[in-house]
Amino acid sequence: MDKLGTMARWSTAAALVAALAAPAAWAYGGKGMHGPMGMDGGPMMGAPMMEDGARRERMLERMAERLQLKPEQREQMRALAERSAQAMRPLHDEMRQLRDEQRKLWQAPQLDEGAIAALRERTLRLHERIVTQREQAMLEMARILTPEQRQRMAQGFGEHRRHGHHGPAR
Repeated sequence: MDKLGTMARWSTAAALVAALAAPAAWAYGGKGMHGPMGMDGGPMMGAPMMEDGARRERMLERMAERLQLKPEQREQMRALAERSAQAMRPLHDEMRQLRDEQRKLWQAPQLDEGAIAALRERTLRLHERIVTQREQAMLEMARILTPEQRQRMAQGFGEHRRHGHHGPAR
């Protein structure tokens, strides 16, 4: 399996973990990326963002059925989703604050290039913390699944991409 294909599958897994971590998973607002740099508050990462626990629960149930999770695995996944949501919430709140600062900087009568550059650096550092947190959740998820279930999940990602989701299939 080529390295790019593996990275794409794990990126999709990261999106799944982000979705499981809802409601906190809507790091950039949740409306979609419209206008320059997503300044309407929309998500810039393109992951399916979920706004409430009921939607998160539906996604967990679909995943449980697809992967044929045992009851104890379902509970472990549910607990993981809740822990992830709690861990991500402050990071996403901080991201929303940075987005608001960005909007104000770009709407100011005089552009402050230094402040814009400094804000970009703060945003990149925060984004790295979010990605690291998601990766930790993915590793926890991988520990819950059997090798066969992880394989099934990876195959499902490929089918999802072939049907026009998340860009062209590779």
